[in-house]
Amino acid sequence: MLNRPLASLLAAVTLVGIAATGCADQSAAIRVDDVTVSRSDFEDELDLYFENDDLRSFVFGPAERDQLQGELRDSYSQEYVAVVAGLRVQFIVADSVLAAEGLEVTDEDRAGAEAEIDDGVPGGVSSLPEDRRASFVDDVATFRVLQGELQDGFTQAITDAYAEADISVRSQYGRWDPDELTIVPPDGPLTAPGGDDAETDGPTPG
Repeated sequence: MLNRPLASLLAAVTLVGIAATGCADQSAAIRVDDVTVSRSDFEDELDLYFENDDLRSFVFGPAERDQLQGELRDSYSQEYVAVVAGLRVQFIVADSVLAAEGLEVTDEDRAGAEAEIDDGVPGGVSSLPEDRRASFVDDVATFRVLQGELQDGFTQAITDAYAEADISVRSQYGRWDPDELTIVPPDGPLTAPGGDDAETDGPTPG
């Protein structure tokens, strides 16, 4: 198992984000080529990292909940929404690089990823929602396989894949700058779990 912290590995790939273009598919939260993430799945992911302090620290590094909240009550900050969207895009793009390189994630790789998660998150893999465990283990294992196989070429491979991919996002979650290959956060905060406007469509009004 590689020793480099996941947060450091993700930070090394500075393209943590996705966003909207004028032709973005607004029926999904995120689209990367032919892979889509539904709005409900993405917002579940926002809730998961917000509510699970240990998992959030494992993935992103130290960040207090009040740093993730928007200025309005029961809302997420624009920056937090953008970063989580970026993480999901990174994982999707990593899958495409894995396939392009003719690599695959083995059961041994998954076992290593599980051990890393168990070591870094109190409660380990079993602390994750049941419907997210296998996919999160695969996400971590994919990054580890690519890092191990590509070594110094890892970041460049991910960067090239970003540049070649057709990436779009629902506008309430952010905006993509195709020239800088970087995230521009959404214009307003997004309602956090349990907020008064939790069932509304779109960010909490500013």
